[in-house]
Amino acid sequence: MRQKFSTTSGTLCTSKRRETGFSLIEVLVSIVILGIGMLGAAGLQLATLRSNHFTAQASVATQLVRDYEEITQMLRSAAISSSEGTSALSGLDTATADSSTIPNCQTTTATCDSGQLATFMLNEWKARVTTQLPGGRAVVCRDSAPKDTSGAHAGLYHWACDDKGDMLMVKIGWTGRADKTDQAQQAISSDDRPRVVMTVFGNQKDFTN
Repeated sequence: MRQKFSTTSGTLCTSKRRETGFSLIEVLVSIVILGIGMLGAAGLQLATLRSNHFTAQASVATQLVRDYEEITQMLRSAAISSSEGTSALSGLDTATADSSTIPNCQTTTATCDSGQLATFMLNEWKARVTTQLPGGRAVVCRDSAPKDTSGAHAGLYHWACDDKGDMLMVKIGWTGRADKTDQAQQAISSDDRPRVVMTVFGNQKDFTN
């Protein structure tokens, strides 16, 4: 009887040890599940960082547009226009080199006229576009159709302007990484298209009066 009791007791202890332990397969499965979870968290963190980075750059671009709008309000277009609805304020491209002499209107002794002041302020604004945004470019023009209306990229903004209509557009673009799942941003990045397009003045012709 004593031997039989001892055998049963030993069997129970061995069974309990087996139940409380983990097999190698269970450990490996746990590691795989943990790894998948960590990869998902890392991907989400990366997507969040990219989104925050794009938001910060878009905020800079929006502020640049607001600053341009202030320039158009400070300078009377009629004083620097060669014809109705056309002036230095309504035609600008930072990708085009400016060969004209840039006056220094920032000193206390400067005596700049309207045209010189416009040249100075616009040159300073163009420099900010290229320095505050990576690969920054800005185009200011009158454009009645700022988006593609057909093709694979219909609905996306383009740099080209038709110089028609009364709407003055400020188009700003920059280089930046886009989420692989965002097809629109991928197309903008690959085709070098504007990312932010805003109207800064309702009617440029009325501003010449």
